[in-house]
Order: sequence, then structure tokens, then C-alpha cells
Amino acid sequence: MRVVRVLGVVWGAVGVLGGVAPAAHADEELPPKLDVDAAIEALADTDIHRAPGAVAYLDEDVVREALPDGVKVLVAPYMGPIEPGANYADGDAHLAEVYQPLDDWATENDVGLVVVEGIYVSVYGERGAGIGPTDLPSLRQTTAYLDVTSPVVYGAKFAGGDDDPEDTVPPTDTVEPSEEQVDEVVAALRDERVYNAPGREDTIDPVVTDLADEFGISVRVAAFPVVEPGERVVDYAPALARAFPDDLILVTTGRWLDVAGAERDKAVSARDYAFGRFQIGSFRQGSSMNDRIGTVLERLDTLLEETAFGRPQPAPQPPVPEFDVRQTVGAIGPWVLVGSAAVLGAGGVLGYRRRAARRERAEELALHRAGAAAMARIGQLGARLLAAGERGEDVDPAAAERHATARSLYDRAHTAAAMAEVIKIADEGVRLS
Repeated sequence: MRVVRVLGVVWGAVGVLGGVAPAAHADEELPPKLDVDAAIEALADTDIHRAPGAVAYLDEDVVREALPDGVKVLVAPYMGPIEPGANYADGDAHLAEVYQPLDDWATENDVGLVVVEGIYVSVYGERGAGIGPTDLPSLRQTTAYLDVTSPVVYGAKFAGGDDDPEDTVPPTDTVEPSEEQVDEVVAALRDERVYNAPGREDTIDPVVTDLADEFGISVRVAAFPVVEPGERVVDYAPALARAFPDDLILVTTGRWLDVAGAERDKAVSARDYAFGRFQIGSFRQGSSMNDRIGTVLERLDTLLEETAFGRPQPAPQPPVPEFDVRQTVGAIGPWVLVGSAAVLGAGGVLGYRRRAARRERAEELALHRAGAAAMARIGQLGARLLAAGERGEDVDPAAAERHATARSLYDRAHTAAAMAEVIKIADEGVRLS
């Protein structure tokens, strides 16, 4: 699990963080809105409260056994899209109606409160934090089963004072499909390029194949229901890729998405980017898998059409001239003849200008050096991600997110201090890769 310390003000920006993902369709039904007052009243009498409309699975026996004293758990519904007419018109509304009352209650009552909103796990109170998966098996467990048992246990221990909890709830392994299962799905995908299995609630719209066609990508999508606790995710993707070798295969189980077939390496990168970039939108807001697949296809189109560092690079900068003492003195020499009074009077101004010029040149030089270092770090991170993809290894979504963020901030950094932040972000990605 990953612990991200957050301040209350961050939650006020949830509309921005979650809203970058494609918005939910207007005709989609909104999830139930959390009754905060009722939740607080229930939490006063119980350690684990499941609010009406909550979707996440939680093994309460495992959680209760690991729950430290003074820590409680609230399992809430998805918050829905952040937009006018929805449960919360903007991030400020969610901050005022949900986060602030719960955080105030937890702080005033000295409670470590673990809140599950949709399938996103947070810690409210004095040790505020966000908890998220950091590898693909734990991400698959959370999204395919809607299972938050492991991050809740992790968050509860963290809320109880453990700064480095251990993951004690391992993810469930996948299982290969039987020949009969493969034959059934292959037959369905030969008739239609999108197959929604019985029991699938968040159905995939065949329009996603039209979007793929616009990008020149032939895609087939198989969608299966959320996996029940105790069962195993059926790994259909490799078998379907063998049946349709010229197509990109997307298999979604619950909110999990697996890829195989044509352009797999770049498709994996696009999938990981989508999960990392829009985690709040899908985990907390409950955006549809149609949106997630659309994001993956758009990102894949970018990876197929553009090259690494495809943006225009900064123009070469002229070398910083060295300070020439003799030339400077020669330039001001004639003024000495004007008289000692004039020289003495101008001495302070000249010294100030000289110091200002030195500072300006020093800042320019520092910016050039920091910019070169930042570009080198970004290149190093990009090379690692590309090499991992070429080897068929899973790419850490967090590392890919750091790469995209560092590239974006590089374009807007105009000071050495700003470039230092870019280097810091790229270094984090290198450590994660």
C-alpha cells in the first residue's frame, strides 16, 4: 500500500483532481449521497459502519482483528461526479459537507477515522492520509473485487500510530479459463467486438470500438462482473489474444482492466497511465469503465503517433558571458575625469548595478544547469519505463505519473528553484521504476 499524507486543503481540490477524468454521462444514475450526520451518529456506537449505497467489499472479521483502539471505519458510497446537478457541485461543496464534518468529529473525539469513499481509502483526523495500491496485483484486487480489506487494515494501523505498517492481506491469484469458457467468449466476440457477460452491471458501450477505429486501432472488449469474495479472477486476455492476433484485447473484470494482443506493451503503459492519472475519478467518483477505456485508447493513440519527448524542446541558450573586469573598468574609466565627486557619487549606483548583473547572470546559469539536470532525470526515468515495457514487465503507474508530471512542469519552470522541484519529482519516479 502507499501512504500519501494530505492536508485538508487538498480535499477542497477534489473537484479538480477527480474531474480531470472524462465526466460521467448525464443520463447515468447518481450514487446515493452520504448522510454524514447519520454516519457520525452510527460511528459513536460501532467501530465499523457501512452507509447505505456503499459498494466496497470489506472482510470485517479481518479488519476487526487488526483494528487498533481508537480507530473506526466508515464505508461510504461513491461520491459521484463533481459537477452542477450532481451530489456535489464542486470540490468546495464536498469539503464543507463531507470532509470537514468527519474530520472535525474525528479530531475532537481523538478518533483515527478510516473512510472508504467508493473504493478509495483515506484516513481522517490528526494523521490524515490517502491509502492506495502500489503494484498491479493489489490494484487488481481492489478493482476486480472492489475489495478494500488490505488498504483499510493498512490505513487503520497507520491511524493507530504505525508509520510503516506491513501488508498482511495478500491479493488473490488469477486462474486460467477453461476451453469451454474461452470458446464461449471467442464466439461472442466474433459476432460483436464488445461482449458484456451476464451479470455485468457497468456495461461497455460498443461505441468504444468506433473510437478505436478513429485511431486506427482494431479492438475487442470482453466485460465481466465484479468477482465475488473467495473466487478468482479468470485471466481471459492471453487466450483471447491468441484467438484474435491482429486485435488489441481489452478485458475488464469489475473495474479492473487487462490488455493483450496487438501493441500490448504500449497498451499496458496506457492502461497504467489511466489508472494512475485518474485514480480519484474512478476510485472515489465511480466514473464508468467506458470512460476508463476511452482514456486508455486516447493515451495509446498518443503513444503510437508521437515519439518520446515529442514536444518542442527548449531552444538552445547562448553561453553566459564571463565577467570581464578590464572591459568594465575601461568602460567607466573616462568618467573618472569628470571629477572625484562624481565618481564617489556614482560608486554606490555602479556597485548596485554590478551586483544585480552578477545575480542575474548567476540565476540564469543556475537555471541552465538545473534545466539540464532536470532533462537528464526525465530522460533517465523515460528510458527505464520504456525498457521495462520492452521487457514485458509491469510498469508502476506511480512512476509513469511522475514522468508525465515532470515533463509537464519542466515546460513551465522558469527558475532554478522550480527546476529543482521537477528534478525531485523525476527522482521519485526513478526510485519507483
